[in-house]
Amino acid sequence: MSSSKRREPYLARYRSAILSRLREIDIFIKTKPAPYSKEDVLAVLDMGEAEFDKISSALGIGCLTPFTLTLIMKNGSGELCGAFRRELECGLTDSYSPEQISYIYNIDLDTVRHAFYDMGVKRLHRGLLETLFSNIYI
Repeated sequence: MSSSKRREPYLARYRSAILSRLREIDIFIKTKPAPYSKEDVLAVLDMGEAEFDKISSALGIGCLTPFTLTLIMKNGSGELCGAFRRELECGLTDSYSPEQISYIYNIDLDTVRHAFYDMGVKRLHRGLLETLFSNIYI
């Protein structure tokens, strides 16, 4: 019996760690009136109080609004916050290069290039992210 870990499509991780959390944040912003409570923001961002306090203090955030929530996200250390920050750095776009996907989602560049090659694309439309991620195993 092999003791090595079984590789899974990145799609599962993307859906659970990024996509579902972005949907939760979207619903939160659309349904909760601002200003938000610190406890609600900590819960929706899955962030510790010490990290939140450090970020909000450094940025001079007193009132928690949709804008300040995105500032906190941009500066957070979690997987979702990191992907959010890196996507903003790359610029919001409708299509991605392998290098952008690798950087934004922290996936090995050769692995991403191979998946692009298998799909027969040089740039990937945003709508095909899940297809790409179903071809990337981690």
